[in-house]
Amino acid sequence: MADKAERGRRSGRTPFYGWVQVGGLSATELVSWGVLVYAFSVFVVPMREELGWSVGWLNAVYATGVVVSGLLAVPVGRVLQTRGPRGVMTVGSAGAVLMLLGWSQVDSLPMFFVVFVLGGFAMATTLYEPAFAVTAVWFARDRARAVLVLTIFGGLASAVFVPLTGVLVSWLGWRDALLALAVITAVVTLPVHGLLLRRHPADLGLHPDGADGPPPPNETAPEPPRRAVLRSASFRRLTLCFVCGTAAKLAVTVVLVAYLTERGYPLGLATLAAGGVGLFQVTGRVLVTALRRWVPEHRAGAALFAAQGVAIALPLTTSGHGPAATLSIVAFVVLFGLGYGLAELLRGTLVADYYGPGQYARINGALAAFVVGARAAGPALAGVAVAGFGYTPVFVGSALLALVSAGALLLAQRAHGEELDRLDSLP
Repeated sequence: MADKAERGRRSGRTPFYGWVQVGGLSATELVSWGVLVYAFSVFVVPMREELGWSVGWLNAVYATGVVVSGLLAVPVGRVLQTRGPRGVMTVGSAGAVLMLLGWSQVDSLPMFFVVFVLGGFAMATTLYEPAFAVTAVWFARDRARAVLVLTIFGGLASAVFVPLTGVLVSWLGWRDALLALAVITAVVTLPVHGLLLRRHPADLGLHPDGADGPPPPNETAPEPPRRAVLRSASFRRLTLCFVCGTAAKLAVTVVLVAYLTERGYPLGLATLAAGGVGLFQVTGRVLVTALRRWVPEHRAGAALFAAQGVAIALPLTTSGHGPAATLSIVAFVVLFGLGYGLAELLRGTLVADYYGPGQYARINGALAAFVVGARAAGPALAGVAVAGFGYTPVFVGSALLALVSAGALLLAQRAHGEELDRLDSLP
């Protein structure tokens, strides 16, 4: 069977099975990010109107799910390492369906908190971390392209599911809209995760990238022990890079629409600017991947993180909503958006390139715990800052964090080179 599959691949009739999985995972990442992350904002208004809960309480419920996903990142990474993504992502998809069904029935805050504890489990087991575990093992030379495809679809989730959820809420009401999303999630994600995913190329008699044989020894970098990785300077600096970048972008994101409307822009234009950030993040990911033959990822990434830092400060150089102010906002949207999705792309490529695919899932799980913490802390700190001091501290602080992220990425690359030199010198 494996010989037939290989002959078919060579003759062009059968694509490499790694790309088949990437195709399936692209659809499931689109749906998972859409229903678990982006759809929530659409339900805030109708739930507040029907149940009388404040926006603060609703956001606290969502933050609980994010925190739970961070706490589960390390144990989920351990299971991915030992058992592979198939069972993890299938159970996670079932959890997402159950969460949406439970959400549609909530009538008390305690029940809603319980529902989003399950939502946090679904986030930890269906979003990028387990999907990247697939690309880390099935690809080597083509890993960046595979990760790019996944993150493009994940990045488009907001553009698809925010308006889709809005239409469903208008047609069906918010409770039945959640039931519709549960059906979509079950139909798309359960078959892909349960039937399509495989742990290793060797399970089908294949090699990474669909190559005719394993990589030559001189193309395979030595993999350091996991504990040594977690204590290494490169890992600490990568963690600093991703934590600072994530906190900075989400702190700005949660206040952006309110900030622009307070400057005098209509709500429609403010939301258009926020949506533009999402579209430019896809452009940034494509740009970094397309240039990696000529510009190393760490340099392109550091340049975009630094540009983000400058972009975040641009709106503070103007006031109101005149032509000069609008020009500063447009420049902000473009530069901020280009770097917005970069951390996710680099976590899918650089981490595996630095430390090898063999222990990627556990290493990335440890890294994800810190990143998810930043995902929760950034918006929370931004809310406190705006309430006490206004918007300026949020933009200034986020600009500085983005610049720190750029510097940390360059320092991580330097440290990684030194660590490789030490490994090569071992007898």
